[in-house]
Amino acid sequence: MRINNKRVFPIVNIVYTFLMLGILCGLLLILVPIPAIINLAPHEFRPVFPYLIIGVFSLLIFYFKKTGPQQFEYSSDGETITIRTKDPFWSKYFPQNVRMVDFPKRKLTGFKIKKKSFGKKLELYIKSKRNKDGINRVHLNIRYLNDKEISDLKRSLSKVIQKNKEAESMKNKEEEHNERS
Repeated sequence: MRINNKRVFPIVNIVYTFLMLGILCGLLLILVPIPAIINLAPHEFRPVFPYLIIGVFSLLIFYFKKTGPQQFEYSSDGETITIRTKDPFWSKYFPQNVRMVDFPKRKLTGFKIKKKSFGKKLELYIKSKRNKDGINRVHLNIRYLNDKEISDLKRSLSKVIQKNKEAESMKNKEEEHNERS
């Protein structure tokens, strides 16, 4: 099964373009100041402080960037599960920000979707010989997935876990049978 939320690309690009234009307008106000002498009464004219504009738009960009990657691609075709997350705007300039998780289906032992006040996170439990407890936890941001995409993701991961449990029980039965023989 494949899940991809490319529908958010235009929205993300529009938001970042708007925010960058806000910073550009603030810089233009610094370089080309509005003359303070206008034929208006002093109480009618309130100058806009360009540093405040730049600060507000910079904070908005920082917040939007910190909310996590907007693009989420999931593929469970074949023998592996591949999940890729990235920010479509920033990944053009900083390709190292793309995160890719790729592991065999047989190593998936569980998952949990945590709902927080400002988003949702997918927590995957993967068998690993590198950790002391044998389980590696992977956290992924799924804030920008809609309810249908989340339910499809749950269904796909549940099928993989169910097949893994069936294969493990078959393996245990074969081992018991071999021990008796």
